[in-house]
Amino acid sequence: MPISQDTLMEEAFSLLQKNGAIPPESIPTALRAAGLNPSEEVIRELQQEGGKGAQPLDKDAYKKLVAEMDDQADTLESVLEAFRVFDKNLNGTVSTNEFRHIMTSMGEKYTDEEFRELVQGFDNGGVVQYAELAKKMLLPFLEHGNPADFVDQVK
Repeated sequence: MPISQDTLMEEAFSLLQKNGAIPPESIPTALRAAGLNPSEEVIRELQQEGGKGAQPLDKDAYKKLVAEMDDQADTLESVLEAFRVFDKNLNGTVSTNEFRHIMTSMGEKYTDEEFRELVQGFDNGGVVQYAELAKKMLLPFLEHGNPADFVDQVK
């Protein structure tokens, strides 16, 4: 049985708090402990002057921040929509070479090794069937349920 996000948050707060609040430098760890995976860019935005993570967070502020960020988490449909931007033939595939370029040069860059691991089993003659890959990418973020049920959600 998976541990609930509330339990994870309680444990993280208990471990990371100092004087009843999580210090700014521990906020990224606290978010990850709650099951979120904020990008380095999101963390920089949180910690910049005036950001929600620039000041210590008491327990209520921590719970509120996690709830806000959890609502923004990637959904299967949003990941598929991102892939569709690069689907030139509108047939559910993207060029492996173009996808490699995007993943190794934009945003949080993958190394060539990380990219090879990501597409292993999905590269079919120079194209990637992205619906199946998107499911694989999101599986680590499932909180509840059977991953097999999730995999069947894509039409």
